[in-house]
Amino acid sequence: MSVSLVVLSIAQRPADAVIGGTSALGNTAVVRLINGTSSCSGALWTNRVVVTAAHCVVTTTGEVTTRPMSIYQPGVNTQQSPQTVSQSAIVTVDGWRKRGEYSQPDDIAFVVLSSELAGGSISRLATTNEVSAWSREGRLVTLLGYGRTTPTSTASPVPNSIDQPLSLSGGWPGSFTATQTSTTGICSGDSGGPVITRVGTEVVLIGINSAASGPCSPSIRPSMTGFMPSAYPDLVKRVLDLTNVTTLPVVTTGIAQGISTTSAILTATAVGNNLLTTTSFTYGVQPDLSGASVTVEAAQVTGSTATAIDAAIVNLVPGTTYYYRANASNLAGSVSGTISQFTTLGGAPIVTSGEANTVSSDAAVLTGTVNANTVATQAFFQYSRMPDFSTLDGGMVAGDLVGNETTSLSATITQLEPGVTYYWRIGGTNAAGTTVGETRSFSTPVFAPNTSKSTNALLTVLLIDRTEVTQTLVAPVAKSRNQCNFNTKTKRLLFGRPGTCRVKITTIRAGVTTTNAYNLMVKQP
Repeated sequence: MSVSLVVLSIAQRPADAVIGGTSALGNTAVVRLINGTSSCSGALWTNRVVVTAAHCVVTTTGEVTTRPMSIYQPGVNTQQSPQTVSQSAIVTVDGWRKRGEYSQPDDIAFVVLSSELAGGSISRLATTNEVSAWSREGRLVTLLGYGRTTPTSTASPVPNSIDQPLSLSGGWPGSFTATQTSTTGICSGDSGGPVITRVGTEVVLIGINSAASGPCSPSIRPSMTGFMPSAYPDLVKRVLDLTNVTTLPVVTTGIAQGISTTSAILTATAVGNNLLTTTSFTYGVQPDLSGASVTVEAAQVTGSTATAIDAAIVNLVPGTTYYYRANASNLAGSVSGTISQFTTLGGAPIVTSGEANTVSSDAAVLTGTVNANTVATQAFFQYSRMPDFSTLDGGMVAGDLVGNETTSLSATITQLEPGVTYYWRIGGTNAAGTTVGETRSFSTPVFAPNTSKSTNALLTVLLIDRTEVTQTLVAPVAKSRNQCNFNTKTKRLLFGRPGTCRVKITTIRAGVTTTNAYNLMVKQP
């Protein structure tokens, strides 16, 4: 079979040994496999699983062997370490068999060991996304094997390694490539050997060697081809199930922190169980997280210990209860934690309608209180001739509020019609909602000609507060002398012919003098 992965003058033959590398004695990521008279290398992923090339575990007829193989302890000199174990199972792509001398798709096998090989150093498998990114950047990775150290030598009793850059692969699904040279790279006996890199303190298995051209197989463009275990999640799960290893991640939803009016930090812990595990949070306003729930990505975790994860969520509605859970996913599957909840701070405004006062025939002063409930709030008044406010006569903004203090507000409404009952209320609106206060009412007064009102009666009609008032002065303006005048002896305001009586009323309250002008409508009943 010819190779389609890279352009070569000579097709890649099965990978052989590290040439031009250095000794990797003691590197516990690599093991040696003996299958009859054939020698290969492998990657000790867990203490019960070796990953290798599928062509390393077949018979002379190309079928996966059922006879015992020998697997040496990791990183040892095989001439000085006779201790080996054999396989209890071999897992490959269903129906895989070796066809011809050259590389082919799905050349990967998982060897389940009959007993443990302790001391392996591989932390986890690289994800396919990681390998793609590293290939684009040409990441320098380490290739290991027990193969030849010269094109004509026999297999090495000790492992050797060489660092080569990953390169872009245009071949089979699950494959990757790395650059070689005509004098350095892998050779006979390195088939199945690990390709590893470090991520922080982790030793990450990218994949295994499958085939190569270069020092042992001349080429215009020397290269090696490998396969990624993470590209075969079904095989990974089957293998780990055979070893009774818990592979599904474990995730525990935590308590929301840093809760504000519009944001919060969701927390959890997750255990990757030695597989790179992606975590996330799902949140929404439905207790079962149905409907328009949102999922935000969190951290990636590995290893077998619980790792704290968190994610900040923003643009929340104040005073609203949110439900959330943590999720985790790896090659073995996906799990979710229990659903928890939190409530953002603040809420809709708290409002109370006050009283209407200083009501004249065409104007009134409305009052009330508003508490912003920690959310930026706009307060307003509405008034209407309809008790249900189905049609508004008008409204006005009373102020913009913040914080959690109760604020007294007032507003003067004008251009009212005399002799009409108006209904009114105060309201407030913010990001959490809109609240309106109780409905109040007042009637604009109309005075009949040839009638009068005492000072106290006039204050009552006009809804002027008389608390602590020590003196009241009533004085019509000069232009209204035909419509009204004030009798200083009787202290009564006398209404004359129809029209507008504009009167100034001065009150003295606790030593403070206040003067306001009022338009009073005089007309025939």
